[in-house]
Amino acid sequence: MPRSSQKIIEPIDAPFDKVVKSVVNRGKNGRGTKMTKSICLFNHKGGVSKTTTAFNLGWCIADCGEKVLLVDLDSQCNLSGLVLRYNAIDDDGMMSFYESRKNLTMRPIVENLINGVSPESFMSSENGELLATEHDNLRLLPGSLTVSELDSQISVSLKIATGVPATRNIPGNLPEMLIKIAKKFDADYVIYDLSPNVGGLNEIILMSSDYFIVPTTPDYFCLQAINSLEKNITRWNREIHRFIEDNDLNKKTFTIKNQPIFLGAIQQRYRPRSGKPAKSFEKWINEISSAINNHFIPSLRKIGCVIDEEVMRQSLEGSDLDPYDLAQIPDFNSLIAISQQLSKPVFALTDNEIKTTGRVFGDAEITMKKSRDNFKDIFSELADRVIYLTSQ
Repeated sequence: MPRSSQKIIEPIDAPFDKVVKSVVNRGKNGRGTKMTKSICLFNHKGGVSKTTTAFNLGWCIADCGEKVLLVDLDSQCNLSGLVLRYNAIDDDGMMSFYESRKNLTMRPIVENLINGVSPESFMSSENGELLATEHDNLRLLPGSLTVSELDSQISVSLKIATGVPATRNIPGNLPEMLIKIAKKFDADYVIYDLSPNVGGLNEIILMSSDYFIVPTTPDYFCLQAINSLEKNITRWNREIHRFIEDNDLNKKTFTIKNQPIFLGAIQQRYRPRSGKPAKSFEKWINEISSAINNHFIPSLRKIGCVIDEEVMRQSLEGSDLDPYDLAQIPDFNSLIAISQQLSKPVFALTDNEIKTTGRVFGDAEITMKKSRDNFKDIFSELADRVIYLTSQ
């Protein structure tokens, strides 16, 4: 059921479960004004499971009754493949899907933007339907290989717009069009899955988002990426600020608001021992958390791009987590193969799907079901946390 995004009125010291329940039930009495909230999942290091997390988080927020739009902005289109399952069919099936005018994908969006078509003109034309998923409240805007072409155009326009005024609308047109599409779907949330790079497209999507989350993995390279991410986001903030000023754009109405709020990091892809990360992984998890709190957060705070720490602490009430860890998610192991085969998150798999698709029995079946239930708890808490944080 679509609901308004009225700001919750409970005080910050109200019990967390009461506040989340209020957020989930808001709008049933018709109060408030509908707003679509955008969340960007971004880490320019690859292999951190951002695509899987985007899918799972979107599904779990949809489970809460929110309408969610997933947007695949990675030219590799992994999120699209995960939902479409055409990798299990053939190339002809995928080609047929993208060539059908009934389906809205990033390909016509990219083509129209490159050809100078405005978001208003595009939205006024017949442009197809968003892809339905296995969840009634969840839709996908499939990606396209052509996204990389738009990436280079945005990068150039950010640099030359002052001297070539005709290009100054290019950076803001993509996020504006995507939000218009999300609102047409009547989405409560739009979740962006970005490619692992620091190109112009990622810059304008991140800096136009309301919020962002950084997926991480416990290793040295991800620790390095956190330090690099700090420098890139502060640099992007300066570049967009200068772009707005140099091109006499209205800060209040320009699509790129330049103040995405960091909600926290998701530590994932570790092997657990007795419900906790194994020692070898725990070392890197602690070092990444330290880098986030001691370096990343202070830099973001200077530019107003981080959630208030007290609000963050309130969202973590009852958990073993500290700011700014949103969740700790162990490896999915054998469940991921079943999940990908059925285009469903691991926590949404039924007992029968685990048994028949996974072809398991006995102790292995029992273990997988327990693991499935554990992931359900983790992602349900994560979804509640995100809904709470984005409703302050």
